[in-house]
Amino acid sequence: MNIEVKVTAGAKSNSFKLENGAYSIRIMAKAIDGKANKAIIDFLSDELDIKKRDIEILKGEKSSKKLISINTDNEKLEKYFNNKNI
Repeated sequence: MNIEVKVTAGAKSNSFKLENGAYSIRIMAKAIDGKANKAIIDFLSDELDIKKRDIEILKGEKSSKKLISINTDNEKLEKYFNNKNI
């Protein structure tokens, strides 16, 4: 599945949220030399418990708005966000 994400680099902590139908990622890494993009893939891989190769930034490598491909099903994402709200 492909999702559009608003990314904030240089944040105090890492987080992945779905609010009002929009995905957002806050990542501690700075947006220098692709470090934030790598950190996004590492973070999502850990959070969603999927392999790094199953996550790809399709658009927005140098933008705060990104299109990310996540090779997982909708149920896994729904379960992730439902567990976060407990």
